[in-house]
Amino acid sequence: MSSAFGWLDTDSDQRKKMLEVVDLFRESGTLDELGIGSIRDALSEALFPGTSTLHRRLRYVLFIPWLLQQAGRKDTPDEMRDELRALEIKLITSLLAGGEKEGVIGNTARDDLVQMPSSMYWSALGAWGIREVDSPAAYFRRQHDCRTLSRRIAAADDPGAAEVQPSSGIEPHLPVAPANLLGSTTFTLTPQEEQYLSDQISRSTRGTVLGWLVRNPPLNRPDFIWEIDNLADAPTESRELIAHAQRFSLAIQGASLLYNLLVAERARRDELAESYRRQLISWHDEVHASELLEGWDRGSWWSTIHAQNQRVRGGLTQTFVDRWLDLAGTQASVAHSDEARRLIEARERQIKGGRARLANQAALDRWTGGGVGRHSFRWPVALSHLQDLYSARRAS
Repeated sequence: MSSAFGWLDTDSDQRKKMLEVVDLFRESGTLDELGIGSIRDALSEALFPGTSTLHRRLRYVLFIPWLLQQAGRKDTPDEMRDELRALEIKLITSLLAGGEKEGVIGNTARDDLVQMPSSMYWSALGAWGIREVDSPAAYFRRQHDCRTLSRRIAAADDPGAAEVQPSSGIEPHLPVAPANLLGSTTFTLTPQEEQYLSDQISRSTRGTVLGWLVRNPPLNRPDFIWEIDNLADAPTESRELIAHAQRFSLAIQGASLLYNLLVAERARRDELAESYRRQLISWHDEVHASELLEGWDRGSWWSTIHAQNQRVRGGLTQTFVDRWLDLAGTQASVAHSDEARRLIEARERQIKGGRARLANQAALDRWTGGGVGRHSFRWPVALSHLQDLYSARRAS
């Protein structure tokens, strides 16, 4: 029987989280086998608020409110909802007609598209101050109610009644949609759009790495945020946060490598097991050569995580990570450590129960090798958005 994901239609943030989990299964090196996603997400949001692994190109944060405004002209909230979906499908064709290929959401699915751009980018619209309503449905209800209120005001004897009209739910200085938006369009930002988004993002994320980078572009495009060439110019708090991210990314990679080594050994996949052993040796050498884990202020580190996600405080995840960091910082190789092996095996049972590969033969038989890449904390997504801003700025 095929597997399927299902969830109740609750709030937009919960939907985004669920979609991100599904999306992570498509990306090698990002599977959360050991249940540290809450820490990864806390760091990602602290560094690059509003971003998501679901994101493709930045101009979608303008496309969506433009389409909402157009759909909101329909008579009823239900008609507006249906119109928004139709407009999002039309946007696919418009982007392809404009010559865009990479980053077009739904370029293959077309009418069958399930994950709509409005769901994927809704959290960003809120984080960056572009919308104030909780959902597209709430926006449509507001448009309907405002229209009803306007008719009542027009018939009222009191001229001051017009002052009670609420806002539309979208930031009032949003640039006007281009005339041919649904005929042929691209991801290229106009100078006006770049200025608007730069102002909105930097103001809404002030004090974060993302907010600083909007106005301070690096010259290089590295794989990780801690490799940018202007890191020394960043504010102290940003540099400290980036250092925490770098340390955690390096440290937790060893746990992923050891987990996959244990599974490969249990599955008698000798070639894979040998590959993971070699990678663990290289990882161990880097940990000690870099000295990144020495002198790490873990109190400050955990305060950062707790500020983003209180549920991590003192829980099983924090206990596991602390114990792993203790082992990773020793001179002994974790590949040959019985304690490290027991820790990893116990952690998988803790989060997966009877589905744990190290305890379930059926799950073990389905295993084909796991991702062991380092976490980049949404940096590739943030860099893509920033490059869209930088490119428009240079062209203006």
